[in-house]
Amino acid sequence: MPLIRGAHSDRPGEAPLGRIANTRKLLTSAAALMSALLIASSFVTAVLVPETAYKPGGEANGRAIAFLAHRYLGSVFGSVYDFSTILILWFAGASAMAGLLHLIPRYLPRFGMAPRWVSFSRPLVIVLFSINVVVTVIFKANVDAQAGAYATGVLVLMLSAAFAAALALRPESKWKSFFASCVGLVFLYTLIENVRERPDGLIISSIFIAIILLVSTLSRLWRSTELRVTEFVFADDASADLWPLVRGKKVHLVPLRDESAMARKRVEIRRYYSIAGPFAFVHVNLIDNRSEFFANPVMRVARDGEDYVITISQAIAVANTIAYLSELVDPVSIFLGLSRKNLLYQALQFLLFGEGETGLMVYTILLRYWEWTPQDDVRPLIFMMSD
Repeated sequence: MPLIRGAHSDRPGEAPLGRIANTRKLLTSAAALMSALLIASSFVTAVLVPETAYKPGGEANGRAIAFLAHRYLGSVFGSVYDFSTILILWFAGASAMAGLLHLIPRYLPRFGMAPRWVSFSRPLVIVLFSINVVVTVIFKANVDAQAGAYATGVLVLMLSAAFAAALALRPESKWKSFFASCVGLVFLYTLIENVRERPDGLIISSIFIAIILLVSTLSRLWRSTELRVTEFVFADDASADLWPLVRGKKVHLVPLRDESAMARKRVEIRRYYSIAGPFAFVHVNLIDNRSEFFANPVMRVARDGEDYVITISQAIAVANTIAYLSELVDPVSIFLGLSRKNLLYQALQFLLFGEGETGLMVYTILLRYWEWTPQDDVRPLIFMMSD
């Protein structure tokens, strides 16, 4: 679909209405063509192929149309049909591989559900090829053995598409949404009957789903201590003008859970530490959707006497954002607060919602990042303080 030609009126950054219209034509034509071919082939094979030939080991088992091609149109045509079928299956496998190579790097790393190397085509091709080989060996390249799993996967895909279409069409037309819902009910009934007759497909699909969820969870857990910020966007020109004044060993970075605690924190640090120079107080506001793994937060910088106040919004994790900011600011020191709450609860808060024990997580993230970077720069001093 990305290769479909759009209209001359389509503009970058806007809804490509011409491409959308042409895509609908393509999908409608493909659906009509496939429906006609499937119904026609089912009717012809049911009428012309003997029942005995369908049984396991029979001449038409798994190749009904090829059987008819050889019987009624001769060996030459039948051989050409066999060869063309093999080519079609090759291209189908190649298109499926191309689709996975396009979709997996686009979505899984975006949510932290895959390692960084998944973004590169070559190792991903090796992994997918290895999975294909393993599945082929397990099923001994037997079409009948894989039929249940294949049918289950296709029916679940069609059912999901029908359900999504019913939801998407509801604002546009209730009748279209109702029609999509009816189609979904047909797929649901077919799926239930297929699972009842061939439960092995559900078992195999469940194994794949469990493996994907396990790998995705472990990947997100391992990658949770990455910086997870690509860049900051300044909220206004004033922030951009003040930004050079806080960079390069000029300030002491003080993250705050609550902006109202700034005055108390300033007094507390001055009382217990010998500090020279201004503070840069930081407060991070998170977006509602924490499923995204990377973000471009918006940063606002303001003056408060001799100190600075940095307010960051649209972040996806507090600790990662502060760690990234620290690397950009390169402060003299960082004063991190400890909440004194249950560490297990705080760890879950961090993994699920991007909050939790901010002080310890900032320290952990910075240590991991420093292991990847040269050691010739001067690291900031880090102080842990109870909130």
